[in-house]
Amino acid sequence: MQVSDAGRLLSIEVRSADGRPLGRVGTVYIADGSVQPLLVSFPADRDTPFVAPLFGAELTPDALVLGYSAERVTAGPAVDAEARLSVGEIAAVLAYYGRAVTVDRPLTERVQGVGDVGFNHADVRAVPRMPEIGDDDLPPIVVTRPSHSG
Repeated sequence: MQVSDAGRLLSIEVRSADGRPLGRVGTVYIADGSVQPLLVSFPADRDTPFVAPLFGAELTPDALVLGYSAERVTAGPAVDAEARLSVGEIAAVLAYYGRAVTVDRPLTERVQGVGDVGFNHADVRAVPRMPEIGDDDLPPIVVTRPSHSG
């Protein structure tokens, strides 16, 4: 299943790979210049939600199913719900989930603004592009809208 834009992932139920409900998506993080979401935070109603990458994730009619067990996710990184993630924070999340990246710029670098400017969702946030990770590395959850294709 795919959605037309990342904003449509907001409030979708998140489940672990072993089927446990983890809450609803609160924030979608998209690497600057990308189409596919890189990370999501959940549960939406928590001040410091968990954050997980979407490698191996699948969007079903009922939920966004992560590629990780509930035990791994609930022991994993959490962020401030209002935070704009930095290069260092993203690298730490990716490393926790087994996807280490080499960073060649300041760990405090952040991107300001929303990721899906076509819909201007405050909870769809752009994050710095990470080396070695592009749209082809992520599941095709978001369908590119023709008006946004180059």
